[in-house]
Amino acid sequence: MKLKKSIFTKLIGCFILYGLILLFTFGACLVLEALLIGEGNPANLYPYQMIDGNGNVTGIDILQKMGGWVEELESGESGDNPEQAGTYYVTCVYGEKKIGGRRYSTQELLEITSPFGETGYIGFFMQPSDSSKKFLFFYDRTVMQVTPTVSINSVGKYGVPDIFPLFFPVSILEILLISLYLKRKIKTPLDRIMLGMENLKSGHCGARIDIKTEAEFERIVDTFNLMARQLEEEKARRELLVRKKNQMLLELSHDIRTPIATIKSYANALEAGLVPEERIGSVYRTIDRKADRVEKLSGDMFIMLKMDNPDYELRLETVDLCELSRQLCVEYYDEITEAGLELVIDIPDTQLFAMADVGLLSRVVSNLLSNALRYNRTGKKIFVSLSGQEGNVLLQVSDDGEEIDAAFAGQMFNAFSRGDLSRKTDGGTGLGLAISRIIVEKHGGSIRYDRIDGKNVFTVKLPE
Repeated sequence: MKLKKSIFTKLIGCFILYGLILLFTFGACLVLEALLIGEGNPANLYPYQMIDGNGNVTGIDILQKMGGWVEELESGESGDNPEQAGTYYVTCVYGEKKIGGRRYSTQELLEITSPFGETGYIGFFMQPSDSSKKFLFFYDRTVMQVTPTVSINSVGKYGVPDIFPLFFPVSILEILLISLYLKRKIKTPLDRIMLGMENLKSGHCGARIDIKTEAEFERIVDTFNLMARQLEEEKARRELLVRKKNQMLLELSHDIRTPIATIKSYANALEAGLVPEERIGSVYRTIDRKADRVEKLSGDMFIMLKMDNPDYELRLETVDLCELSRQLCVEYYDEITEAGLELVIDIPDTQLFAMADVGLLSRVVSNLLSNALRYNRTGKKIFVSLSGQEGNVLLQVSDDGEEIDAAFAGQMFNAFSRGDLSRKTDGGTGLGLAISRIIVEKHGGSIRYDRIDGKNVFTVKLPE
């Protein structure tokens, strides 16, 4: 398997490559500029290359383009005229002379050729070794800059240590220091992040990364910790869901076992002829009721498991909730009045629309009306109201019966929850409110219970 280079190695390599490219580019630019100015030959820029072996001036075109010129000098002889000693006379000018007269004293020549002179031009004095001629080259100071230099080799000759050989060790030390800095700032946070990912990969959802580093890495760390926390919460949620489903199946098996045992017992008794003739009809009716209960339990469980599946999709359509509520109230009206209760309806004449699955939403309202009818032992009325509120539709089913026990009220929307003794189940499956909650949440709404003004109020909120 081919090993890939780490980002740390690549950064160090890029740093070294960048330094080399920078040095190369700088030198290339200097050479290119010299070639352009010197018309292909950098030697044309130097005055010492403009004098041939015979002491003749050649190739001063570039010098003239740079605003310079050349003067041929002749020194005065002290034997003929003492005043001429140390004086240089201009005998010939190559190009256009722009400053100075026809003669120079030794002091003037020193000032002209000094790199620190204040005149606009700088001069270079030259006398070829094989010629008696002397020349003075003039350059524009804005074009030609002269700076004093020190030779490291010559410094070493005078007993001063030669520091040039230290350049490479110092450069290597610099690279090592930068490498350690990059390792501390880049590699260490990456190693910590990788360790956290490995822990998370191993199933440790509680893994967290706690380091102080640069902003970019801190964003990665914060994102990782958020992801780990979400995974931990999702794992806990799934474990809770599994426990609830297992408990639900346990409760279902317990609830189904009783009616099945009764059916089996009665069937065996009928088969053995142990049931008196006058009780045979009663036994068959009991068997029928127990079979209905088993069917209802299995049907409710099927609906609940189907609705609890995240892939289940509702059959949504635009529904007038006012009309739907009226129809359901009509269906329960006779049953409610026969139980000695009064049905109070407060549904507006206007239309209130919502996107809903008609069958499932009808089941929610039916469950609430059935519960109010079954458990309202001390009250006299059942109320149904519908209203619009800030982009939502509120459907309320309430009764004026005894208050639901507070301990039960907190978990009544869970599967197989049943009320206290004063509102105990009478053949219910304990899944009605749990199914109602799942259906309403599938619609993007909510369902809740409150005790308001002596009434048990169940409120369903659905988006319009």
